[in-house]
Amino acid sequence: MTNSFDIGKWVMKLLETTGSYRDLVNFVNDKEAFLKHAHQKKIYCATEDDNNIEIVSIKDSEHKEDFIQVIQEGIEHSIDNYSNQMVVILATYIETIHSDFFRALFTNNPQLIYNHISQNNSHPGYVHLNLILESKSRDEIIDNLIIHAVKNISTGSLRKVNEKIYKITNYNIDKNLIKSMQVNILDKRNNIVHENKLSRITQENIEDYFELVHNYILSLAKACEKNNIPYIDQANWLK
Repeated sequence: MTNSFDIGKWVMKLLETTGSYRDLVNFVNDKEAFLKHAHQKKIYCATEDDNNIEIVSIKDSEHKEDFIQVIQEGIEHSIDNYSNQMVVILATYIETIHSDFFRALFTNNPQLIYNHISQNNSHPGYVHLNLILESKSRDEIIDNLIIHAVKNISTGSLRKVNEKIYKITNYNIDKNLIKSMQVNILDKRNNIVHENKLSRITQENIEDYFELVHNYILSLAKACEKNNIPYIDQANWLK
């Protein structure tokens, strides 16, 4: 189980993901590259007497501009879909970042899991007997308890999760950052996944959303620093 919150792992994952997205969008927006791609595409056309079908390049078609427009619209639609999926990816990153953070917290402070191993607030510390009986050692019991605690404490809105973080660490993450992440990433993810609603998301939007998550990672790292929770920062992102 993870003993430290690895800042570099998550910052690099953000950089790699946004870099790949940026390269794709820039390539698609390269007019010269697009026209070269479009002109090479083949289409099936009827001959003048309509008795035969022939294959011609779009660049040689009298309806070239119409075909290029259709290709352009298809690519723009694909980029819109991909941009929406980037929001889904970021939301997944946030959930996993929380898991890593809380695992580091509870692994190094197992006494803190007491209030979070049960989903029933009226019975804190309650745990199913099978979790103990099916574990092979004390360490495995603790590991399993931590897994349950991490899952329980990570549920709810980002505001709720951060209220729990503040209660444990006494570190207050910027509320405007939390609100922006909730509205622009998590709420949008719910609309995309559960409501099948696609948003018009620009490259600039995606860059901003990645910056939000980057700042959030550093905020969690500062909470670790303040509470002596082990973290890894080989590239000195906190400096």
